[in-house]
Amino acid sequence: MNAFRSVAILAGLLATTTLAKAQDLRHRFVGKTPCAPELQTEHSDLSFRLDKTRDTELRYRNMGDIKVLLIVEFTHDGPPCGVIRDVVQIPRVTKDKHYEFRCFDAQAPTDVVVGTIVREYGNTKLMTAIDAWRIDLRLQRFVEDRHKVVCSADGWDGDNDGSDLVDEAKKYAAHGKPGQFDSN
Repeated sequence: MNAFRSVAILAGLLATTTLAKAQDLRHRFVGKTPCAPELQTEHSDLSFRLDKTRDTELRYRNMGDIKVLLIVEFTHDGPPCGVIRDVVQIPRVTKDKHYEFRCFDAQAPTDVVVGTIVREYGNTKLMTAIDAWRIDLRLQRFVEDRHKVVCSADGWDGDNDGSDLVDEAKKYAAHGKPGQFDSN
């Protein structure tokens, strides 16, 4: 019984520490512009159009010791660089662990989902995400996804056709083939 109690206490402390780190990150980023001097980094950003109807994007930022993903909203009366609505950090960073933007949860096929993967360069095979978050588009927030999530690195070439990650999730749901984006 004492071993069970010790494990439960340790799990509780770990959860509290993780929640505190997430809240600290939110306090540090949310409501600010990604162009603020204190949020700049020597690494370049990577971004994807999240929801064109809400003029939002996902922006990856490597800040050296932490790797974060931001939901950035652009408004006509706001700063030209947009406003950060939410942030999530890669937990347990390793050298090759990175975000993937074509991830799918079969239990929520129309939701936009991002995950973390350790993938060798050139490998586009379907992989199960290590960590995953569903994006609540209405609240513009990341929500931890505890379902099995698969990610693909296939299909990011070609011209910008004006679509967004919401469109990609709808395409995926329409044919129900995990990780495949074409309807054939």
